[in-house]
Amino acid sequence: MKMKKLVFLSLALVLAMGIVAFATHTSAQAAPEYKWRLAQVHPVDSDFDVRAKAFAKKVFDRTNGRIQIDVYSGGVLGDWTETFEMLMRGSLEMTMAQANANFDPKLNLAYYFPYLVTDMKEAKKVYGEGGWAYKIIQDLWATHNIKALSVIPVGMSGVSLKTLPKDYANPSVAKGMKVRVMPIKPCEMTYEALGYIATPIPYAEAYSAIQTGIADGQMGGPPYQAWQFKDVNKVWIQYNDYFESWWLAINQDVWKKLPKKDQEVIQKAANEESVIRWENVAKEDEEYRQKLKTEYGWQIVMLTPAQLKEVAKQVRKTTWPKMEELVGKELMDRIYKESKIPRQ
Repeated sequence: MKMKKLVFLSLALVLAMGIVAFATHTSAQAAPEYKWRLAQVHPVDSDFDVRAKAFAKKVFDRTNGRIQIDVYSGGVLGDWTETFEMLMRGSLEMTMAQANANFDPKLNLAYYFPYLVTDMKEAKKVYGEGGWAYKIIQDLWATHNIKALSVIPVGMSGVSLKTLPKDYANPSVAKGMKVRVMPIKPCEMTYEALGYIATPIPYAEAYSAIQTGIADGQMGGPPYQAWQFKDVNKVWIQYNDYFESWWLAINQDVWKKLPKKDQEVIQKAANEESVIRWENVAKEDEEYRQKLKTEYGWQIVMLTPAQLKEVAKQVRKTTWPKMEELVGKELMDRIYKESKIPRQ
């Protein structure tokens, strides 16, 4: 009888412990207090998709499941211009995207500003955490109700073409080639200054434009983007005309409602993903140049430091006075001061 009672008590104890463990597990995995969407346009399984999902997982784990961020890649919630507006208005909580200068020309500093830097080392110093452009850009995003968390570097830009133009490193020589440029004024001004016939075309139409002869090539991103045109172009010129930087960003109203401890978790996770991209971005640029060369027979042209310096000087001379008309004298004065590049 005593033995039966002892067995019964033991079973009861095990059952009670199981209930407590289950309750604890259920509590830890309770429905999230915050459930957000994060949009980014790069394809699923790209490094940008991987970084966005790694960020979301870190936030989920470090808040014990209280903040759940669902990542929507491949532009399924809209292109970067649309998601910027959604983020600004609060109909979307987070993005990994570039700034939309259509809302504010000053945001060209955060998206496309020709030859603000000429190589990756300069880019990290200027656009990396604590850099002078980094600080200005955070303030610019804030004026549009957006908290810019950290830079997600994309790479140094160039142009892909059907053939190599003569005197490609001399901006003073007309190339006689039509280049699809992003439909924003700074891109058009820059490629005109480089000697090309700048043709504004939306990215979605760029491939068919080259295929049908409307354009001879395209610009707007690093070698990663050129890879998308591997079947219709044969030349890559590394002009380094701009450094493409995206940001992990959150709606300001959403951010302000969070307790400080959650803000710290989110900021730390964002900074960690930024560090990973900075470590990988130069390597990724080189990998895609080599893929284009070895797998598709492309001609890869890297401007020498001396050529880059001369090209940058000439393009700045032509475009920066026009950039001042776009971004305003106050911001342009600060850019000249911080970059230590003299007016010409």
